[in-house]
Amino acid sequence: MSITLDINLNVHFLPDSATSSSLSLILAGVARLETKMAALDDQITALTAQVKANTDVENSALVLINGFAAQLATAVAAAAAAGATPTQLKSLTDLGTAIKTSDDALAAAVAANTTAPTP
Repeated sequence: MSITLDINLNVHFLPDSATSSSLSLILAGVARLETKMAALDDQITALTAQVKANTDVENSALVLINGFAAQLATAVAAAAAAGATPTQLKSLTDLGTAIKTSDDALAAAVAANTTAPTP
């Protein structure tokens, strides 16, 4: 023989003014938090877009600098092959070195300020 017993407990209370006031304060606080969270979400979205734009510009700058440096190196090599002396090419090779140094600094700054994407 088995006996099954279900017990249901219902608690009712009559809200007094203090309870209603406290509940209203809590709900108002939740509404303020929702507003602040929505504003924070908008700011995060805007910041994410700005970071992407900056990254795109920085990558474009690296491509431009690398392309110019490669063209300069090709021109120096062609001039040397055509008989230009190292002394004649010094200003161009110095410029190539300066571009490479700038490129390395920019690449390092981009790498240092770019977080790895989350998988």
